[in-house]
Amino acid sequence: MSEAPGDEQALALAGLGDRIRRLRGARGLDQAELAEQAALDVTHLVNVEHGDTTPSLAVLARLATALDVELSELLTDTKPGPAVTVLRGNEVPTVDTEGMALQVLTPRAVVPGLYAARYRISPTGDGVRPVQHEGHDWLYVLSGQLHVEFDQGATTLSAGDSVSFSARVPHRLSALGEEPAELLAVGATLPASPRGDLGTA
Repeated sequence: MSEAPGDEQALALAGLGDRIRRLRGARGLDQAELAEQAALDVTHLVNVEHGDTTPSLAVLARLATALDVELSELLTDTKPGPAVTVLRGNEVPTVDTEGMALQVLTPRAVVPGLYAARYRISPTGDGVRPVQHEGHDWLYVLSGQLHVEFDQGATTLSAGDSVSFSARVPHRLSALGEEPAELLAVGATLPASPRGDLGTA
């Protein structure tokens, strides 16, 4: 029997404050410094670390960027396991806040520098605020219409469409139409080639 949505979210957020506090300490940051880097009110950060506030996905993304980790590292303490790792669909916790749902599909550090996640963005929500980070992102639309805005230009994707881009380019995701946009997101932070780029085959 699968857990209720509230139970799944509680599972996904369990230990979140401790992980943020541990990562902050490892980087020699106090709460005021991390709050400033993540553009947060320090009181809000304190409440998140104490487990008194459920942060939005936008806030989690800003904290992950400020801590220089993947978003998945804030949501799980799963350690590297065997060469084959199976996640059953009804066992993956879902974090659902402010019109957007997220499932982290890769346990932390299974493949260093790689993450995969499933998003559902509501057409009535604000979508994902503009973000940028190191690495490269690939998005694949499962259903609905996904609107991706960049610094210069934008594109709208339908089911079966995909887009890839340098994650250092500021980007914002939102749903168009009357249906939610569901998508798979895969990101990687790859080491530079000797020439300073990703190279070609």
